[in-house]
Amino acid sequence: EAADAAQEAAESAAMAAEDDAPAAAPGGLRQGGTLRSGWFTDVGGTQGFDAHRGGGGDTDGYTAHIHDRVLGFDGQGNVTPQLAMGVEQPDDLTYIFPMRPGAIFQDGAPVDANAVNLNMERMRDADGIPGHVNGGISNAESFEVTDASTWKMVNSIPYGPTVIWFQQIPGTGFLISPEHFDTAKTHPVGAGPLKHAEYEPGAIWVGERWDGYWDNQNVGPDRFEQNILSDRNTALNAFLNGDLDYLWPSGGIGPSWQAELEADGRKVYTGVHALWTYSWFNMNPTAPAEHQIFRDARMRHAVNKAMDRQVINEAAFEGTGAPMRAHVSNASWALPPDKNYYGEPDPQAARQLMDAAGYGDGFSGVHLGFFTETSTIVADPAVAQLREVGMDFEQAEFDEPTTFAKLFDPQDWSFAMLPWASPFDPDPVLNPVFQNYTSVMYGSPDGPAPRDPSDPVLTGLYEHVDLLAAAAASVKREERIPLYEKVFEHEEENIWCNYVVQWPSGWTTQGNVEGFDLHEFNGWPNGYGFKYLWFNDV
Repeated sequence: EAADAAQEAAESAAMAAEDDAPAAAPGGLRQGGTLRSGWFTDVGGTQGFDAHRGGGGDTDGYTAHIHDRVLGFDGQGNVTPQLAMGVEQPDDLTYIFPMRPGAIFQDGAPVDANAVNLNMERMRDADGIPGHVNGGISNAESFEVTDASTWKMVNSIPYGPTVIWFQQIPGTGFLISPEHFDTAKTHPVGAGPLKHAEYEPGAIWVGERWDGYWDNQNVGPDRFEQNILSDRNTALNAFLNGDLDYLWPSGGIGPSWQAELEADGRKVYTGVHALWTYSWFNMNPTAPAEHQIFRDARMRHAVNKAMDRQVINEAAFEGTGAPMRAHVSNASWALPPDKNYYGEPDPQAARQLMDAAGYGDGFSGVHLGFFTETSTIVADPAVAQLREVGMDFEQAEFDEPTTFAKLFDPQDWSFAMLPWASPFDPDPVLNPVFQNYTSVMYGSPDGPAPRDPSDPVLTGLYEHVDLLAAAAASVKREERIPLYEKVFEHEEENIWCNYVVQWPSGWTTQGNVEGFDLHEFNGWPNGYGFKYLWFNDV
């Protein structure tokens, strides 16, 4: 019965995927040509092209082209078929994945249930597999090959975000050909649209379309060149010179720039990105007294009231971003439409809260942030607004590794502003944020600090952690929505994290590129910048 239900779900999902596919050009998608793009980081660190060990930049620029996932997603983050034809959940603990008939890896090996099982065993047992990759099996009590075409996993506890890890990029769903686990770092073999062809460190990565891909009808160019560029200005100049076919410029594309690009015959695609800027408060009781001011909830509320998020959006992004409405993406299914849990800005109320907390004459503090244009573009106008109500922050900005090292050492900062990107489910973002608050931020880097009823801040943080756990324990999205409302209401009451602005997503292509389409929830191209694209002049 479970197999029959899985097959029925797979057929329905396949039909939905066809309905959601981008519209082809008259006469259909054209194949041929070389698609050229630019990326701002090389293949990272010691993991190289290993899709199970990679991070966001490595995935976005390289491995997402080589490896398909077990499941895909549509513009709202719903499940669509990919290497699996769907997923069946006969109960709250069991997940059944019917694999796509005929799908093969780039070495000719079948993408079957045995290959899935071997990939999951590697993610579970190998060293150096990060949590953002193996999250889908983090609660697995068992998994097994039911038959050649069906893989089954049973969780030990109900966990709502289980499926999204098999959709997410990067995530549990990336499959490597088992015969090439040991060489994945330098010679990756996946089941995606591009076969690894050439790599020159610091210069270029090349992938080539291969005839065995299961969805080759939606692959246009024969070749993809990812130019590894030193910075975004270099990339922009290369695009304007015609050396790149598409580009993701830093900080979005404002109205005036869009008009200029379009006047020159280029195309522009805009939306709202999953990336946002948010703030952390130093609430560690062992921090020096001058950095503990935000242990008082009135001061956290004062920061919230002092910020006019729309004004910050206008200053940073010409209004093309979006003021945050809660401590989760505005595009998340968990956030009620048009509900603003942060309320309207009120500088007078901010000053009154500061006065009630004993800081009516203002105070000095240290703002910690990244020393990059893309990070300070929101932080600068936000900190300027805080100064207007008497919060005089000295801006201490460092590179990303130094910033994070300081973040977990609460001795010399009061308030931090950081960028973070969210998937469509709240749990993979909110859970680590609050685990960090109750562990590293509380001087307990090896694990959560013990619950202490005498510490009202720690008690409140654990109340939030408990609400997040309850929201993740339900496996159906419709059951989780009212549970996340309780999470947002608790945030509204306490302002644990002050989310500011969701960034815009702007992509531009040369006039001969067709098929470009952005996902609504994360502002990234459908197919991650290769699949579904083609040239109108090949």
